Amino acid sequence: MHRHVIIGPPGTGKTTYLKDKVEELLKAGLCTPKEIGYFSFTVRAAEEIRDRIVKDSKQKCTKETVKIMYPYFSTLHSLAYRRLQLQQAQIMDDHDYDELSRITGHEYVNNMKKGNGVDISMPTAKSEYQDIINLSYARYPNDKDRLYKVFRENTLNNYGARKLIEQMDLDLRKFKEDRDKYEYVDYFVNFLKKQNPPPLKYLFIDEAQDLSAQQWNVVDMIQEKSGALETYIAGDDDQAIFRWAGADIEHFIKMADRNNLNTIIPLTQSFRIPISVHSLATKLGQSISKRIPKHYKPRDEMGIRQVINIRPLNQGLKEGQWLILCRTHEVVQNVCEALETYGWIYKRYGFPTISFKYIEAIRAWTDLQNGKSISGVVCDVIYHHMDSTRIKRNYGVFKGQPEGTYSLEDLIKEYGLREMIKISKESTLSVREIAWYDMLNSKGLQRRKTYLRAVMRSGNKLDSTPRIEVSTIHASKGGERQKVMLLTDLSYAPYRSYTESQQGRDDEARVFYVGATRAKEELYIVHQTSGQHEYEPIFHYASQCEVFVE
Repeated sequence: MHRHVIIGPPGTGKTTYLKDKVEELLKAGLCTPKEIGYFSFTVRAAEEIRDRIVKDSKQKCTKETVKIMYPYFSTLHSLAYRRLQLQQAQIMDDHDYDELSRITGHEYVNNMKKGNGVDISMPTAKSEYQDIINLSYARYPNDKDRLYKVFRENTLNNYGARKLIEQMDLDLRKFKEDRDKYEYVDYFVNFLKKQNPPPLKYLFIDEAQDLSAQQWNVVDMIQEKSGALETYIAGDDDQAIFRWAGADIEHFIKMADRNNLNTIIPLTQSFRIPISVHSLATKLGQSISKRIPKHYKPRDEMGIRQVINIRPLNQGLKEGQWLILCRTHEVVQNVCEALETYGWIYKRYGFPTISFKYIEAIRAWTDLQNGKSISGVVCDVIYHHMDSTRIKRNYGVFKGQPEGTYSLEDLIKEYGLREMIKISKESTLSVREIAWYDMLNSKGLQRRKTYLRAVMRSGNKLDSTPRIEVSTIHASKGGERQKVMLLTDLSYAPYRSYTESQQGRDDEARVFYVGATRAKEELYIVHQTSGQHEYEPIFHYASQCEVFVE
């Protein structure tokens, strides 16, 4: 069995390299799709590669057929789930965590996704103490002193807190054993005991820099027990930003050591980042103390890199595709509130922020007031956004025919819509005169009313495709955008980390390296505006680079 290690800096196409290698093996007849294991950081990423391979082969298959033909394109968690033949009823859920909390008197929370479509490699919980327990299994899966090691690394010196975490770990394990329940960490523990991977000839691991020690144990076991002839491992240690969740960055770095007899394949041309971004990224990368030395070329375009003192969240966002990157969820929230004040249509963590049901209800009510008739299906949507102050008793659900058409007068006369509505203590109006924002009074829509009206006042259409996305740097990994606004505000914890230890400095350099290299054309680095701390080194490195202007 031989390992190939693909070192892929931002935009160099490491995932495409893996896809092309899979297609090459299949075309040469060296294996069947069922003899390939392709494991990525998310289910979505693995399935996208699988679907691209199917499309390139020009095979006409249903989605279900594709899943059967390519059964091992997934995450490692998903593979373990299936090989252990687990059932959904065996997975810890909200009810289980609530019951455990009642029994023990300690707070346990559920942050696991449902089913075997695991879309996250390293779990986190809202409970700080559960984070520590999960981290200990990820970093030290075979060590009985795993908790003590994490205590030392996190400088957790509070004896009472230590004892509580130990007790929570014991209680959690006993609860799961008694009820035959599983969490993510248990998938690997039991998979490693059972050692029953499927028979595979070729193994592909994408985003390998983010694997934990426990996951590397799983990869080693699959290689040994599956009969794999070759393994292709792709990653970039400069983009390893999940150490806090257990990522074993040093393991990946050691794999690139020429003395390990692995074949090292460096990718040297970025198809994403322009020269101005590349020069800054190079400075950030070189500031990392423990890394794989690498040299790669940018696109043959200058692009724009600019340092600014304020967040240009109003007029500055008028044109282009924008990705606004923040270090923390709190800053994401602040930015989203500002965008809504200005009436911008945007996505948050990749998801639209305006429900289509709201848009449909607003549009339908406007049509009714303009004398148009609407379908029974849409009438039902409107009724779901009105309470008994708008609809008479026994008419809470629209009772007309879905395929019929109805005017405002029809709804008043036949379907329980009140003709006169009291909209305030002093004012009662005819329903014909009431605007959507006073008429549609469901709690969800009313919470978004101010924002929806701001969008309409700004001249934007509620159903327009968002040009702006807001995300943390961690959640944006793998993405890219024409224009990137990189906010440098830090909370106290990462600020203290990068100012007090070399590992902290390395980790923050990696985070902002990832943030900066999402930009395809323009990068705007913004000084902190709402807190006490910011990632100061990026401004120092930017000042050392020649300033490029398009």
